[in-house]
Amino acid sequence: MRFLKARNGKEKGQSFVELALIIPLLLVVLAGLTEVGFYMFTYLNALDLTREAARFASTRDFKVLNVTDPNPNHLPMSACTDSVLHYYYDTACFFVDPQLNPWIPLNPNNYDDVTISVFSVNDNNVIGQRFPLPSGVWSLYNNNWQKDCNGNVVTTQPDISNATIQNDFMSGAPHSKGLVLVEVYYCYHQVLNLPFFSQFMTNPVRMHAYSIMPAPEAIPTPTPIP
Repeated sequence: MRFLKARNGKEKGQSFVELALIIPLLLVVLAGLTEVGFYMFTYLNALDLTREAARFASTRDFKVLNVTDPNPNHLPMSACTDSVLHYYYDTACFFVDPQLNPWIPLNPNNYDDVTISVFSVNDNNVIGQRFPLPSGVWSLYNNNWQKDCNGNVVTTQPDISNATIQNDFMSGAPHSKGLVLVEVYYCYHQVLNLPFFSQFMTNPVRMHAYSIMPAPEAIPTPTPIP
């Protein structure tokens, strides 16, 4: 006695048609998840680098600079050397040294950049000065942060402005303080580079990550009374 009806050829053909229709959709979803995974992996690495760099900078004196700029022409830095003794360049080493950053190598020709700013906040909880003077933004690659991934200048103002930082101050926190801000601008190129995704996300896409840490050396000191 049979309880199941045997499938005929027509039913089998219908199953193959349904499978042929669903497989492309599954592949698109899988490819999308893979691309998003690569993007998030890159972003989290960039964020971790800014944290490590800002943590390193927070323990040092931002006024420590070489008399001679170690890279006056803003040439691509491939690695860091022990001879460099420059607050900003030493901090940027977290991004340019392949031993410290093996995952997202920066390329100035792709308009990548690293910026560092140091803030001195007075007793009124107002940013009195933003170093380095006069711009307030130190750039590793000749102000690439002002450009998009095609090299077009899209801004001349920092993404993280003084007002942005001041608005995040907690009312109960100490007013007189110093802060260091480390930012990385990275042009992320899609790994799979599928034309379909370029309709929803530009390729490359500008990635921006940053971290802020205390900087005790930037705490304003009272003006001595003569």
